[in-house]
Amino acid sequence: MKRNAFAAFAFGLALVITSCTNQEKTQSGETPEPALAPVASCDRPYVVSDGESKGKSEFIRVDKFYDQDMSETLLDKKVASSIQWAPQPEWDNQDEVLKAVNEVSPDAVKEQPFLYIEGIETMLKNSEQSSGFLGYYAATPMTYKFSVQCQNDQGNWYQLSFSTWTESDLGIIDCNLKLDMDAPKAASKAYGAYCQDS
Repeated sequence: MKRNAFAAFAFGLALVITSCTNQEKTQSGETPEPALAPVASCDRPYVVSDGESKGKSEFIRVDKFYDQDMSETLLDKKVASSIQWAPQPEWDNQDEVLKAVNEVSPDAVKEQPFLYIEGIETMLKNSEQSSGFLGYYAATPMTYKFSVQCQNDQGNWYQLSFSTWTESDLGIIDCNLKLDMDAPKAASKAYGAYCQDS
């Protein structure tokens, strides 16, 4: 009889410990959330804009000239537009979904390189290139966020983040001359960052 009572007590104690342990895991957030069940396609996607955020303007390309035929590229960032999903869907109609996103997006949502080389090289080719001249190209990173819901998956929302570049600014300055106080902000930053070091 004592053995049975002791076994029952030990079993009850084990249940209490297990219950407390599971409760602590749930409260501490250690238990992972269940993943979304994948759907083959997103039928009639419904898209909501979740806003946008703008970063600070950055230099993407900077060239320093020593004479008409000699220059050095001081900075050349390889930047591109990119798309990120959370969670990552496995739809077979991604193009259709992106078309729905583009209907509410102020900018074309497409993964592609940021094509700036042609613009700056044309500017440099058409400009007088003397010793001490500095050519710069700056752009501003921009991120747009969207929520997407599918008619055949109404219990779930998929978050899309689109990162791209905007507000391009390019120019040439002469490091040998004092910069005008009314010069564009990008020109002033280029002068301070690259002319003073030369």
